[in-house]
Amino acid sequence: MQYHSQKNTRGFTLMETLIYIAIFSILMSGAVVGSYNLLEGGSRNMTATGIQEEGTFLNRKINWALTGATATVASPSGTTLTITRPDLGSQSPLVIIGNGTSMTITRGASTPIVLNSDRFPVAGPSSGHMFSIQPAAAGRPSSATVSFQILGKPFLFRTYMRQ
Repeated sequence: MQYHSQKNTRGFTLMETLIYIAIFSILMSGAVVGSYNLLEGGSRNMTATGIQEEGTFLNRKINWALTGATATVASPSGTTLTITRPDLGSQSPLVIIGNGTSMTITRGASTPIVLNSDRFPVAGPSSGHMFSIQPAAAGRPSSATVSFQILGKPFLFRTYMRQ
C-alpha cells in the first residue's frame, strides 16, 4: 500500500500568520504614536502663536494710546496707566488697567473695554508693576515700560514718547 502525501502549498501557516500580525501591530502602534505627536505639536504651535499674537495686539494698542500723549501717569501700584491725549477730545483720558486676568481700556467716561481674549489671561510680572513711566533724562525722551505675562510667557515693551 502506497501513501501519497499531499502537501498543501496554498495559504499561510499559523506561525507565518502570527509573525505578520506582530509586524502589522508594531507598524500600527508606531503610526498611532507618530500621529499623536504630530497633533500634539500642532496644538502647542497654535497656542504659542495665539499667545504671541495676543501680546503683539496689546503692545500695539498701548502704543496707539501713547501716540500723541501730552501726559502719562502710572499708578503707584503699577496696575493703572492714565494717558492724556487732547486730540481725542471727550474720549480723553485713556485709562488702561491690568487687573490680574485682563487688560482693559476706558475712553473718557465710557465703560471699560477688555483688550485681551478669555483664552489668554493677562497677568502682571512677578514685581507686580505692569506700567511704569521714566521721565526724560540725558537727552532721551520720557518712556513708558509695559510688562505683563500671558500664560506664563513674559512680554516687555518700552515706548519712547516724543512731545
